[in-house]
Amino acid sequence: MYWLKKIWSPELFQGGNKTKDYFEGWYYKLISADYENIFAVIPGIALGHSLEEAHAFVQVINGKTGRTSYFTYPFASFAYDKLQFGITIGQNRFSRDAITLDLDQPDLRISGELKFNDIVAYPKSFLNPGIMGPYSFFPFMECYHGIINIRHNISGVLNINDTEVDFTKGEGYLEKDYGKSFPSDWIWIQSNHFEAPGTCFMFSLARIPWLGSSFVGMICFLLHNGQLYRFATYNRAHLDKISLQNKVLEVRISRQEYQLAFKATGTTGGFLKAPKNGLMSRVIEESITASVEVTLSQGQEIIFTGRSNHSGMELSDGAEQLIK
Repeated sequence: MYWLKKIWSPELFQGGNKTKDYFEGWYYKLISADYENIFAVIPGIALGHSLEEAHAFVQVINGKTGRTSYFTYPFASFAYDKLQFGITIGQNRFSRDAITLDLDQPDLRISGELKFNDIVAYPKSFLNPGIMGPYSFFPFMECYHGIINIRHNISGVLNINDTEVDFTKGEGYLEKDYGKSFPSDWIWIQSNHFEAPGTCFMFSLARIPWLGSSFVGMICFLLHNGQLYRFATYNRAHLDKISLQNKVLEVRISRQEYQLAFKATGTTGGFLKAPKNGLMSRVIEESITASVEVTLSQGQEIIFTGRSNHSGMELSDGAEQLIK
């Protein structure tokens, strides 16, 4: 009953019955212990209007330089495990607890294996299979989002352009997207690297097509001291304030007795390919070195305040329309 199992396991490959107008990709963020090496590795598939347009890919962005590389593979080189999350693309293997890379083209060569331990998985329940909550059950969504590892520690070495890079004691993050297209407009922020160990933060705002119209949907969480604080459209969190100017985003959210406020400042990033009707035909700038200042309060009591300078940040071309 793979089709049923994958509803409550968004990390699994979801597109087994898809033949066109579909994409699926997993996002691995890798940051070394000394912060000198910051990479995002994105394996996935793209199915256009015909099988001739279908291919598998691995995208890589160097957070320090902003340089991006796109490795293309025949669609037949993609394989997946139905029992647990595991995919292969050519000689590259990806799972919840490890990646093995063998990427080679003139601008970038990467090989080696990294293992992930002390994994903090996103919690699930029967009515909330993942970060999208009850929207996970609707079959007509344009794009689905899944959080797999809120955080994990890294061990291992990668050979990058003939230089050994040790990621041991570094920290990472793992999420995914799948569906037909990325939203027309979206904002995305994610960070693990606060002064308080184990603290993680994610915020996303996007325009969601819905029954011939659209609405602006929000998903957000803060993990601190082992407790997950969730703020989302479906749990009646309220967006009290939002402003965006010159890559500086300020947001204030409330839900019941909790208030969460943050300020994110983007930096120059790299340009990644993004899906439209299954084709990787859009381009989006992503920074992995943005800064985020977050404060969580309960009434007048401050539960957490902290800053990270190693955050992921994406602002689509239409991000300002979400603010309006």
